[in-house]
Amino acid sequence: MVLMTGTTYATYLHLDELLALQHPLTPAERQDVHDSERLFIVVHQASETLLSQVLVDLRHIAANQCGQRCFAHRAERATRLIDALEGQLTLLRHTLDREDFLRFRDKFGTASGLQSEQFRELFALTERVTTRGAGHPLPVGPRQRDELSASVRRWRYTHLELVDHMIGSSPGTGDTSGIRYLASRLNGVSQGEGADSAFAAWMRTRS
Repeated sequence: MVLMTGTTYATYLHLDELLALQHPLTPAERQDVHDSERLFIVVHQASETLLSQVLVDLRHIAANQCGQRCFAHRAERATRLIDALEGQLTLLRHTLDREDFLRFRDKFGTASGLQSEQFRELFALTERVTTRGAGHPLPVGPRQRDELSASVRRWRYTHLELVDHMIGSSPGTGDTSGIRYLASRLNGVSQGEGADSAFAAWMRTRS
């Protein structure tokens, strides 16, 4: 009898490799903090994976590679995936113990989410595919453009809320001023001049 072998659920998804990618720096003996740090890693890895699919669609749109119906579908899918990314932040807000986070935060060193190349590309591509350049109209309809822009902006505001909850006015990682720096980036203001007014504007939206 010949046994047939083939692709399984685990091999198709490369689960062995995927589930071996979480390496908290907190010693396992400090189980509560260790497990909270693992959660932090899992959520960020899941976010980067979802984001990679968003970029697949936005790159396709930016390259003008299909017709209006295709563009609309990809823009709507990208928007829903960004909504899911926002949900990841909300999940972290409600499931990651703040005190545990502060206990393992120093393990980051200078590592910061601001270093994510994928998120930088997301913001650049969103601007590109939602802005009609002179003589280069994009086949994405105004509704899809507005929804995509709004979704990215909601994600950024939710990220601000999470950072505010976790560290408040404390300095951020990566040598930034923390919440003030992130607030300034909402409107393209550099750290320093204009950052305080941008932060004040964000604070007004919370009242």
